[in-house]
Amino acid sequence: MFVVGNLTNNAAADVYPSWSPDGTKIAFGTNRDGNYEIYVMNADGSNLTNLTNNAAADVYPSWSPDGTKIAFGTNRDGNYEIYVMNADGSKLTNLTNNAAVDTRPSWSPDGTKIAFGTNRDGNYEIYVMNADGSNLTNLTNNAAVDTRPSWSPEEQKLLLGLIEMEL
Repeated sequence: MFVVGNLTNNAAADVYPSWSPDGTKIAFGTNRDGNYEIYVMNADGSNLTNLTNNAAADVYPSWSPDGTKIAFGTNRDGNYEIYVMNADGSKLTNLTNNAAVDTRPSWSPDGTKIAFGTNRDGNYEIYVMNADGSNLTNLTNNAAVDTRPSWSPEEQKLLLGLIEMEL
């Protein structure tokens, strides 16, 4: 049985929700302060906490498998980059630093890698890096727009929209 209901009730856009691995919290982007920030709340909508607060847009939160970190996309440096922070909003770290758009991070099931979409070669492709931002690897190279990667549980495949790619 599915139960449908509002967890937030405001005039803002609350977007890109992401469940914590243990199912007790939800991270999401919201523009309730005039620009998009990352918030976390309990799964029942209580205990709303603002994790980011700046003049830029912070969106696409993605929980690490152990629930201790959240990766997200932000344009706080002038273009979209992938950042990671502790689940309480502390220890903010830029993992990518280039003139391209890097967005929609997705943690590998073991928490050692992050896949993301980027237009650093002029077209959106999927890249993977270690969770600390090292060992950047380009996985796709085609004329299609490759974005929104999603890992298989055994970490051998990534889904890219309707495209499945063997690793």
